[in-house]
Amino acid sequence: MYGQLNEILKKFIIERFGENRWETIAKLKDIKGTFIAEDKYDDTISKNIIEAATKELDLQSDPFLEMCGAFMFQYLRRYGYEELIRNLANNVLEFLQNLDFVQSYLKEDYQDFVMPHFRCDDDSVSDRMILHYFSYRPGYQRIVMGFIREASKSLYKMELYIDIISNTEESVSTNKHGVREHVTFNIIAKQILDKINDPPPTFIAQTKKHGEEQILKEDVEAVKKKLEEIKEEFGEEALPVAKYKSSRAKWRAIAKISLLSRGFVPNYPNEIPINPRMFIEVFPYHVIFDPSMKVHQSGISIQQLMPSIRNRSSEMKDYFTLLYPRCTDLTYLNVQRFIRSPFILEMRREKMQKTWTKRPPLLIKGQMFHLRDNGSVFFMASPYIRAWEDLEKRTMRLADLPMWDATRDFLLSDMAYRVGSGQYYGHFFLDNNLVVNAGDMMNKMGDDAKDSGNEKEDVSVRGKWIRVQRDLDNERRRNERLYHAFLPRPLAMAIQKGEYSDADFYPEVTALFCDIVGFVQFVTNCKPSDVLAVLNTLYTEFDRLTRVHDTFRVESIGDAYFVVSGTPESDSHHAERVANTALGMMFVGSEVESPLTGESIQLRIGLHTGSLVGGVVHSRLPRFLVMGETAVVASKMESHGEPQRIHVSPTTYNAICEKGFKLEPRGKIDMRGIAPMETYFLVKNERATDDAIIGRPSGGQKVTHVNEKIGADVKEGMIGPNTDNSDVIPFLYQ
Repeated sequence: MYGQLNEILKKFIIERFGENRWETIAKLKDIKGTFIAEDKYDDTISKNIIEAATKELDLQSDPFLEMCGAFMFQYLRRYGYEELIRNLANNVLEFLQNLDFVQSYLKEDYQDFVMPHFRCDDDSVSDRMILHYFSYRPGYQRIVMGFIREASKSLYKMELYIDIISNTEESVSTNKHGVREHVTFNIIAKQILDKINDPPPTFIAQTKKHGEEQILKEDVEAVKKKLEEIKEEFGEEALPVAKYKSSRAKWRAIAKISLLSRGFVPNYPNEIPINPRMFIEVFPYHVIFDPSMKVHQSGISIQQLMPSIRNRSSEMKDYFTLLYPRCTDLTYLNVQRFIRSPFILEMRREKMQKTWTKRPPLLIKGQMFHLRDNGSVFFMASPYIRAWEDLEKRTMRLADLPMWDATRDFLLSDMAYRVGSGQYYGHFFLDNNLVVNAGDMMNKMGDDAKDSGNEKEDVSVRGKWIRVQRDLDNERRRNERLYHAFLPRPLAMAIQKGEYSDADFYPEVTALFCDIVGFVQFVTNCKPSDVLAVLNTLYTEFDRLTRVHDTFRVESIGDAYFVVSGTPESDSHHAERVANTALGMMFVGSEVESPLTGESIQLRIGLHTGSLVGGVVHSRLPRFLVMGETAVVASKMESHGEPQRIHVSPTTYNAICEKGFKLEPRGKIDMRGIAPMETYFLVKNERATDDAIIGRPSGGQKVTHVNEKIGADVKEGMIGPNTDNSDVIPFLYQ
């Protein structure tokens, strides 16, 4: 998952209970540093924070999560979403029904995240509704309850009474995230009224405590007897209760129509004057399909792009791939489940005209409507175009978009903005060969608008300012990612704050050196592009492994790859982390072919444990460097090793020999400048599978970051090759 929830939990605890309590909670679960919203973290971190917080704060889990949900709403308002939230809807029902639409715009920032989905039943009204919540991450429904309670109270002055009706698991796809937690909430909304001091009761029935005493048992029995007599003489329909039910049903139907129609009852025509031919021209990108997913009707543009869809036996899955909602199969049941969500479909290239073979696929985005008369679904869509570049790559023109499509206005507004203010690069505008600071330009624009007194110009300035702020935030995130690529996270955070630490001595760390066997011959006889392709593939996987095992790549030059653990933060498990990194590197190296021989490339790796000196070199691009005998010995262990073997020094052997690793003695070897020493070969980790070593639990998709801090309840020997490791990476770092 991404780091936003972790950051919100942290801020909530600090603001509500104080920073000291957060430090205690973080120490309980060994949680370090800050969380970056766009970075990925193991889901167990959130669960560990919640578990430690409830224990430290002496709170029940459900109330704590609901408070977090309420804080999350205020957090979003505080950090840039105030205007969107304030103008999203007129009541609680509309707010819930539009949450999916808002989330669909976050998918570009969180490419791999499967968003939760919200849908209210069709017969829901503004004060009583049934809400369906779908999420692939179970256990957070109380956060949802706190979020919508706070939203209702802050925006609409409504108090929500929420009950969980059911909580089930449903499969929507064979994908990794295909299983969803489906929680159904019953929600009753009541207006929050200002408190009025009522006068004292003048008779006993005015008090709630004794109101029921005014109805006598004898009176109730008399009414029942009278109703039975009416029923026997005139029948069921004559009963006042039956008449009341009938009247109430009619009233509720009229009230519901009035609610959905903004307070008035519309006039529905008996027939629609538009004919089918005109309909498919006015809505050129629509599709209508039945419960069996067969296409009954499609717009003229879709028919032109995919002529074979006109066949009466056409099925949706043969022509479209569902991209959003993510990790969901395109089935009739899933359409019903997520009908309040925007849908993005990709047209299958093999079904499109031959002219599209070299163009990017065309996406269409729109809304699904359930046609209750016959059970069919009407998908009203238009091309999903976010920039002029999207049009140009597909050799489309503005005329290919329907005139009623708001995308036209956005594209033209973007063009007008860029022409009017000059192209914006990073933190600066570039206009007439003059580089102007963005902040200075915004101040000048604001002053000009203020002097002119032109309201429209002022609105334009606000829009441009919001755009600049968004670009500034994006640049800040890019800078943070750049710092974290060259520096360990604690040092990167310190430098961003303007704090520069001196070099330090680390008494015990573990270093790793790796190179490619026969690299000189490889470079001599292969194309430069082939050499770079192999190195890029290897280093991409090696970098991912360092994130999985929380080690740090100090340097990579040519085929040399240098990794350390235990610096700049001390870690008692540095040797195990580096050993697992080395095993993972051997595994991924065997999957890369040499363009010279066609066989898997061979690596040579050396490990050594000892002391080092490390620090940040201050320059235009700060770098973290380490120096000392440990690095030299690790390099010699690699150079004196054997192909496809991990050569281990005696100090590393002593650090990992009792930690579940299998090692073989190599014997005593002589290395120039170093006394002869007994060395070993690292063979495997007997407590973890190969999939787990490379960050691919249970054979699934590889992960990019894992928190290996397993809870205290996981005991040695509990996790192994025959254990389900889907939730926990089995490295015994404890």
